[in-house]
Order: sequence, then structure tokens, then C-alpha cells
Amino acid sequence: SSCGNFLLSSQFGDTSFLRQYLPALSIILVFCSGGLKAQDDYWQQFVHYKMDVTLLPVEHALVGDETILYRNNSPDTLYNIYLHLYPNAYKNSQTIKAQEARKFHRRLLKSEKDGGYLEIESFRIVANSEARNDHFSVTAFEIDDTILKAKLPAPLPPAGEITIQLSFYHKVRKHSSRAGYRGFQYDFGQWYPKVCVYDQDGWHAEPFHLIGEFYGEFGTFDVSISTPFEYIIGATGVVVDGDPGWEMVRVDTSLTEAERREQRKKTQEKIRAKSAEGILRTVTFHAENVHDFAWVAGPDFLYEYGEWDGIPIHVLYRSSARNRWRGTVIQKSQRALAWLSEKFGRYPYPQLTVANGLLRGGMEYPMLVMNSSQGEKVILHEVGHIYFYGILANNELQEAWLDEGFTSFQTRWYMETRYGKWGFDRKTFLKKANWLQRRRPVKTNRETSRDALLAYMNSGHDEPLSRAAGKYNEPFSYMRNVYTKGAFFYDMLKYVVGDSTFDKICKTYFERWQFKHVNEARFKQVCEDVSGQDLGWFFEQWLHETPTIDYALGKVKKKKVGKGWRTEVPILRKADGRMPVEVQLITAAGDTLIQRWDGADKIGKVVFSTTSKPKKVLLDPGDAILDNSRSNNRSRTIEFMFDYPNMNYIPRDTYLVTWRPSGWYNEVDKFRFGGRLRASQGAARKSEIGLWYGSDSAELDGRVRYSNRVRALGFRTRGMLMAQKMEGRVEVDGHLIFFNSQYLRHAPQHQFVVGVNYSKLLGDGQDYVLREYDQKSDIVIPTWEAGDVYKAYFRYGVNPRGMSWFSNIVLGFDTSQRDWGSDFTFNAFWGEVKFSFPRDDEGLFFRAFGKKIGDSDKAPIQDLIFLDGANPREQFKKYYLRSHGSIPEEAHYHLPGGGNLRGYYNQPIIGDQVLALNVELRKKFDPPFYRRKLRKILGTLSMVVFSDIASMEFLNSEHEFFADAGLGLRFENFLPDQWYTIFTGGRWTTFRLDFPIWVNKPLPDESELRFRWVFGFEQAF
Repeated sequence: SSCGNFLLSSQFGDTSFLRQYLPALSIILVFCSGGLKAQDDYWQQFVHYKMDVTLLPVEHALVGDETILYRNNSPDTLYNIYLHLYPNAYKNSQTIKAQEARKFHRRLLKSEKDGGYLEIESFRIVANSEARNDHFSVTAFEIDDTILKAKLPAPLPPAGEITIQLSFYHKVRKHSSRAGYRGFQYDFGQWYPKVCVYDQDGWHAEPFHLIGEFYGEFGTFDVSISTPFEYIIGATGVVVDGDPGWEMVRVDTSLTEAERREQRKKTQEKIRAKSAEGILRTVTFHAENVHDFAWVAGPDFLYEYGEWDGIPIHVLYRSSARNRWRGTVIQKSQRALAWLSEKFGRYPYPQLTVANGLLRGGMEYPMLVMNSSQGEKVILHEVGHIYFYGILANNELQEAWLDEGFTSFQTRWYMETRYGKWGFDRKTFLKKANWLQRRRPVKTNRETSRDALLAYMNSGHDEPLSRAAGKYNEPFSYMRNVYTKGAFFYDMLKYVVGDSTFDKICKTYFERWQFKHVNEARFKQVCEDVSGQDLGWFFEQWLHETPTIDYALGKVKKKKVGKGWRTEVPILRKADGRMPVEVQLITAAGDTLIQRWDGADKIGKVVFSTTSKPKKVLLDPGDAILDNSRSNNRSRTIEFMFDYPNMNYIPRDTYLVTWRPSGWYNEVDKFRFGGRLRASQGAARKSEIGLWYGSDSAELDGRVRYSNRVRALGFRTRGMLMAQKMEGRVEVDGHLIFFNSQYLRHAPQHQFVVGVNYSKLLGDGQDYVLREYDQKSDIVIPTWEAGDVYKAYFRYGVNPRGMSWFSNIVLGFDTSQRDWGSDFTFNAFWGEVKFSFPRDDEGLFFRAFGKKIGDSDKAPIQDLIFLDGANPREQFKKYYLRSHGSIPEEAHYHLPGGGNLRGYYNQPIIGDQVLALNVELRKKFDPPFYRRKLRKILGTLSMVVFSDIASMEFLNSEHEFFADAGLGLRFENFLPDQWYTIFTGGRWTTFRLDFPIWVNKPLPDESELRFRWVFGFEQAF
């Protein structure tokens, strides 16, 4: 409690007072804590840190002296002491954190010279022994990774205390994860020798892992920080001595822009003068009832001041963020404190500092948050963490759902309270949105989170919510659980106990456990005490199991009874999960009635009595219980909607049908126009039907397609059926896709495809398959042979990767046999390896491809190997390349595939065996004129040097060697969203322009070295 900590810290210099008046102090401690009546056996240790540290920017280091008073409030005798040395996790590539990162192909640091560490330069433990009335001390210690262990000079009994005196040298790492330096700014989080927690489960001397955060002892901090004078400082605690520099850089919002620049210039001159004199800035901060201390320092900070209910709010941001942060962060921080104080309990600390940190997103510390942006959600989330982790201090390594889940929940709760169901400021968004963004339907934040969570829960990789961080299979599973599922845990708890009861739970939890360590049992006890319910089933199911909730309506019975109606609604529980479920009845008169069934049995029933005829029945009307399938919660309803480009909208409780017109051009039809309907029921089941008409040919073509999960073969198995008559050809295809991987989001991931395909060139389809080759004689040949092709195929893909390289391997086998009714017999084996060694999409990229077609004299031309790129069967998949003249050969459109030798574009070089290697070296190019004028339209620009080589075997068994080389340009994120039309069929994110200026086998009357070019809407490989 705050009262107890003050008494203990006030006697830091003389501990005899504590021994003499211990009984009285114990009574005072119990009185001050207030909430101990519900947990009489609760205790926690006490720590008082005194630190004096100096920042050395020239060597990116911090030197410090630290004194720690540690008091044993436990009933146990202690024999050792443990300290966290968190910075050592970034010392080299052999630390536990670095090794765990490598498991997921991550690198903590770009190079070891960017690393940091915490070196203990002197160490001494002093223990007071009442029996001998003198002092014992030890200086020995051992360090294992990020944990320091020292044997105590004498056993430390209950109510005993020790003092640790040490000095340290902290080599600050380049910013990585939560702390470090970038430029001249320093973010100090988990930076000092910090005592490990000892609680009812013993010592928590856990090393710093890749997954998971922290656990700390409450206490008092007195920290003196010295920096060069130009550095502005923000920290946990209140300033009790010195000047942090805030007033020198305070933003005056009443000034004009010119006045502001002049004021800034004068301030910088004054700071430089002080710095030239070698004056240090020394500031002392004092903090109580905190279990951590963090700080930021930098010469580029600007400062704003505000208050909420008498509590100072300090805002520090870099000058580059001035237009985004000025004024708005103060207001959002005030709203955050008001919200948290209303819902849980008044903010108990004497100040709040919001600093513009170096990390992405945000990071929380007591009284201080470091945010990358001024976004309201970020501020609410991180300030919320001062409550959930800061004031209500759970062990984040063991039960991260208690802090990450709770503050993610309260953030969304706030955003929905302020902005309505959308959970964000949609009015402001729409003012800035383009025409397409205004028209596309979007999901609310809750719907987006819910759909992402259900996709994870249905992935086959779901894990329990309450699991030690290091036990999760992968970082993604940890994030999806503790943040997303954790937030919905509190939503469902609120649903189970009711809104008013949940409000009381929040306030009671805060009142009873503030400034203490919390865990599942303590939170559950509060919930049960306040609600009067046995919630064991709820906590067990949602924290320690991986339930699936699926309730369905049975056959509803409506019966006229006298002047009214009796409606019986049977409910089926179709999965293992259990939740109370609400049933909504809407009558013809417009009345809405809701009843709740406890959902425990396999079959249940609710009965409604109404004066008006029942009209609609809906299960779980608020979509509150993470019901896995909404399709069985009501009678089928159909929603019709225009299919806007790149629309990501799939309602869970209706059958969505979207429509879109589309059209394109080719030499046979001239203009082909029509459209398609797409239908979806949830994210799994999708179907499509399309019709198109050729203006000159009068041909009507169409396509039908259906895909869905095949649960009988495993949850990650999908099936697809497709049939089409399209531009002179008929195709029928059916295949199964199997996914298998240890991880949901991390390599390696394996994919197996097994399928059958039938295709045929129709008698009147010859004109569609002509191809004009770029030669002086203007050769025109058909690229699709008539006849039935019955084919079976198999694909296997895997994506092995390393720390800095990525790859994708695909193996394929196709076979067609006359015994199946096919007019062709052939077997094709092929493999492709793509490899990249990138840095921010730069670096070396290569593709190796090999293919062999057996009995190639019996294989149709559409399945042979083309030297320049994709063969006709592959081109048939692209509506804009499907037929003769759709894109004239003079346009030089290149579709990657086959040998992929761009310098031989549109030359009739066809074979049955190839070995090819394609190599590119890509480098981003961002000159000022491009960055200012063109990047928003054309996207990120890269320069490319490339070479392609191939050995091709022709149908007559002759071999030839081909090669090309050239330069290229890449435009990534090409064209802004509003430039897409309804006819694109999807977003083109890449525009590729290649200039293969050299080939080793030029056309007749051409030189090896000449200007050539091709373009495409995808990378070359």
C-alpha cells in the first residue's frame, strides 16, 4: 500500500526504527491497504531503488550507481537474491532471446556492433543480523544470460532486509524492440539492474525471452539523471530536483508560424551556449507504488503541458511530429484519464507523461508511455496499461491476458462509447477518403477483430488463452491470444454477468487490488464475489481450453393460443463450447422480445407468449458469444451488393451476393462485355457465376466456380470445382488443396494440390488462339491444339527461409493418358526455386526453373515450354491475355513463366525441356524530385539489373543456349486506390518495365546489343 511504502522508504537510512516498531507498523499497513479483508494472507515484497546515472551520448552508454533496499515481507526465509539484467539480451547472437528469435527467422540486431549490455562493475550485499548486532556483506555473484544470482551473506528471515550496493556500465543498443537509441534520442526501458519478484510461487528469475514481457516488485524509486544540457528528459515519477528542460521547449500555440520559428531559433542558441560550457542537466525523479522506472531523453523534444482533475499531463514529441501531436495528444490523454478513472478508479499517480517514442506502436511504463503516433487508440491502450500491468500488476510472462487483454478490451470499449459501433472516428475518415473508400462497405473494429480471431480459432493452431508466454507455439499465436482473444474474454464476461455487474467488478477489482500483484484466481474471486455466480466453468473454458461455440436454431413452432401466440424455439448446441445464448423474437407488430438460455445442455428451448404473430427469430442477436457459424442462427437472408474493387466485406449472418460488370477486348469478339455474381456464406464457402457476350462474334460464354473447406480431410483442406466456356475453349477443373505446417504464420509451410483438369478447343475457336510473332514476316500461328485433354496434376510447395533470405520451392507433375479418353499422352515434371536475399525489398533475387516433358511429340502446344515466358495455358488464366489481340504484341506485355528470357519476347522458341536461371539485383531509388512529385502516384521506385540464361531442348532433341541481360524499373504500390476502375478485377501493386538490351542470339538483321523493352503488372519472378 502507499501508506506502508512511504513508512518503509522514509526509514531508508535507519532500519532500527522498523525493527522496534514492526508490530505497530504491521497494523498500520493492514489499515492502509483497505482491501486486505478479502485476502488476509496476501503479502508482497518491498523494494526501494536509489540511482544516480549519467548519459554518455558520445559512446552511447550510461554509467550509474545503484542502491537497493530489499525487505522480505514473505513468511519464508530467503537464501539468495536475483536481479534482472535485461539489456544483456541484446549483447550478442548467443543470448536466450536471440536464439529464440532465430527459431522464427528473426534477428534482434542487424549486427552485433549495434548491441548493448549491462556490466556490473562493483557489487556488494549488506545484511543486518540482529543476533550478532553487526553486518555481514558479500560481493560474489554469477550471471547467467539476463539473470544475476547472488548468495545472501546470511539467511534473510521474514521482516528482514538487505541493502545491495552496485555500480554498472550500460552500453546502450541501437534501438531495437522497446529501448535503445536512434539518432540523438534515447528510450530507456528495462535498463537497470532490477530485483526479480518473489511471491507465493517463489522466485521468478526468468531470463528475457522473445515472447512475453515483465513482472516487477512494487516499491519506491529515487533516480537522479545527468545528461548533456541540450537533452530534454521525461520519466516515471515527479521532478523533485533539477530542471528537465520542459519550459525551454514549451510550445506556445498562440504564436504565428514565423514567431514560432524565431522563438525556436533563440531557444536553440541558448541551449547551444549552455552546452558549449559543458554544463550537465541533472534531474531527480521520485516515484512510489511503482514496479518499474523508465525515461526518455533527446535534444529534439518539444513540450506541452495540460491537466486533468489537477493531475499534470506532460507531452514530449519530436519537432517533426509537431503538426500531428500539437494540442491533440493533451486532449486525448485527458479523455483517457477521465475514462479510466470513471470505469475503474481515479488515476492514483501524481502525473502522466506521454512521450514520442522510437518504437512502432507504443510501450507502457508507470506514469510514462512511449508512443510512435498521436492516435487515440494507441494513447488509450498504453495509458490503459498504467492500470493493467502498472497498478494491477500481473505476471506478464504467465498471464498476459490480464493486462493485454484487459486494456485491449477497455480501449475498444472506450472507442465504441465515444464513436459508436464503428469504434473509430468514421466521420473524419470519410472526409479524407476517396470515392471508392466512401462507397465500399467496411467492418467495424469489433467485427474486424472478431473475424480475425475466429479465423485463428478455426486454423487448427488455436491455443489456450492462459498459457505462459514462452509456451506458445509462435509469436503470432501469442499475439492473437492475449490481445484479441483476451479482449473478447472480457466482452463475454460482461455479457455473462451483465453490464451493471461488470461495472461493479471493474471498480471492485481496482479498489481491492491496486498496487498489488494479481492473477487469475484473484480476478476470478472478485468476479464471483460481485456477481454472486459460480464462474469456474467460464474461466476454465475460455482460459485453459480451446472451445468452439456453435448454437443453432431448431424447428420453430408457432401456435395460436386464444388471442395471442405461443412460440417454441428449440436450440441446439453443436460444438463443445458453452455459453448462455440469447434468443430474439420480433413480432408482426414490431415488438422485440429477448430470452436467455444457459446453453449448458445439448438441446434447450425457450418459449415466447405474444399478442402479435411472431415474425422473425434470431439466435445470439448481438453476436456476443463468438458463435462459430451464424448461418444456422436465423432463417436464410440474402444481401445484394455491388462488388467494389478490393472489397473485403463478408457478413457472417447473411448470404452475400455481389455483382460487378466487366469487359475486355480481343480481335475476335472486339468488345466482350458482361458481368459476374459472387456469393459467399462466411469466409469458407464461396461461389461464382459469370456471363460474357462478344459483340462481333455473338458468342455467349460463362463460368461457374465453387469452393469450400473439406472438413472430412482436415480443417485446412479446401476444395474447388470450376467449369467454363471461354473464348473458344472449354475447361473443367477440380482440385483439393492441403495445408500443413508447424506454424500458422512462420516458415516452413507446406502446400499440396491434387487435381484433375479437362480442356478442349472448340471447332469455332481457332481464331482466338492465334498469336502474331514479332518478326518481319509477321508469322501468325495457333497456340492451342484441338482435341480433348484429360489431365491429372500434383503440386507441392514449401517456403524454407533463413535469417536474411527467403525462398519458395514448387514441384509439379502433370500427366495425360489416352486411356482416360485424352487425345494426347504426355508426362511433365517440373520444379521451380525462387530465392531472395533482401533488405527492405532490395538485394539479390533469383529463380531456377527446370521442366521436362516426356512423349512431347504427343503433347499439345499449349502445354509445351516457351522460352520467353508463360505458355498459352498459363496465359489463358489472365483475361487480358487469353485471346488473340487482347493486348497487341506491339505493346510488349510479358507474363513470367517458362524460361522467362525477357530478351526473346514473342519469339516462337518452343521446346520440351528447359533449364533456366533468372537473376535480378534490385535497389530502391528515391531522388527528391520523385519523392515530392511522383511517389504518391507511381509508388516506390527501384532500379534493377538483370540477366536470364537458359538451355532449351527443342522437339527435335536439339539443344541451344540462350542468354539476355538488361536494366529495369519497378514501381511498387502502383497507382492509388481511387484510380482503380470496376473493370480491373483486382489491385495491381507492381508495374514492371524491363529493357533487355543484350541477347546472345538476336533475330536476323539485328545486333546483340540494341534497345528492347517489355512491361508487366507483376514481378519478373
